[in-house]
Amino acid sequence: MKRKQRATIKDVACAAGVGIVTVSRALNGKVGVSEATRERIQQIATELDYEPNRHAQFLKLTASRSIAVFVKGLDNQLFSPILNILEHEIRERDYLLNVVAVPHWADEFAQAVKIVEEDSISGVVFLGGRFQHNASYFDKLKVPLVLSTMSGANQALKDRYSSVAVDDYGESRRIVEYLLSLGHRRIAIIGSGMEDFSVGRLRLEGYLDAMENAGITPLPSWQRSFDARADTPYNFSTGYHITLDLLKEAPEVTAIFSVADVMAIGALRAASEMGRRVPEDLSIFGFDGIPVGRYLVPKLSTLEQPVEEIARLTCELLFDSIEGKAPRHVTVPGIPHCDATVGPVAEVL
Repeated sequence: MKRKQRATIKDVACAAGVGIVTVSRALNGKVGVSEATRERIQQIATELDYEPNRHAQFLKLTASRSIAVFVKGLDNQLFSPILNILEHEIRERDYLLNVVAVPHWADEFAQAVKIVEEDSISGVVFLGGRFQHNASYFDKLKVPLVLSTMSGANQALKDRYSSVAVDDYGESRRIVEYLLSLGHRRIAIIGSGMEDFSVGRLRLEGYLDAMENAGITPLPSWQRSFDARADTPYNFSTGYHITLDLLKEAPEVTAIFSVADVMAIGALRAASEMGRRVPEDLSIFGFDGIPVGRYLVPKLSTLEQPVEEIARLTCELLFDSIEGKAPRHVTVPGIPHCDATVGPVAEVL
């Protein structure tokens, strides 16, 4: 017995006397179809026993309505809530989200060029990453681009991409100026070195300029950096180990600026093991405002990045670019939390 051929969307369109797009809108609850037409199309689809080809729909969606997000550090606690919001916002616009993890040492633009050339991508978001890139990559990435949580990136090419971030350099400089206002002069920094091209270097530059402006030349022993070749150097363990070394070799330090909260939390553990009371003997100030810092004892002082606003603006900038609007660059203010891990300088050791 010959199997009955399954009805197609074209069959429904012919029976209803409308176009395929109208049938698709009617059956998927989209706007632009009158209620009477919608009901008629739904009735015809039922009579023809029409079932949408979900596999074909998925292939079409992934081929033409896909957003790639390249993430420097999937375990970064700052990025998790941003990714959640991005996924929701992108799905609401009927796009799929593809998340690509990139090691810290790798160039995310080089990775993106390979994927965009191989797959049909509607837009790209870089979450974290370097602030300097080979100009040729911008020529190869012929899709809308948004750099999120990266400040100061490729200013000469800013008409080729949109961006949203806090002012990493400026906010870091203000943190160190705040520590200076409390009487601290022997202020250390834990984070990345000048050879790194992540936001950690911008925060280091803010520290150095604030110290120089105060007439202080930081000793080399006050500047502790991680191995930029590591896959995920921003973590509790890194902060813990480099702070142990710092306090052993430079016990005169009275304050530490950590370029990331996760490292500041590791520093708190190291300070405790070294017998340094926080904040009585040692002040520690972080950067990012990750939620766990609020539940520490003592509560972590930090510069909070407004993740909900950053995520919302990332989506807005991306879809504006997809619609053909000009690139924009948005700097959002950080939110300082001068909490229990920071206090006035103690007596000279």
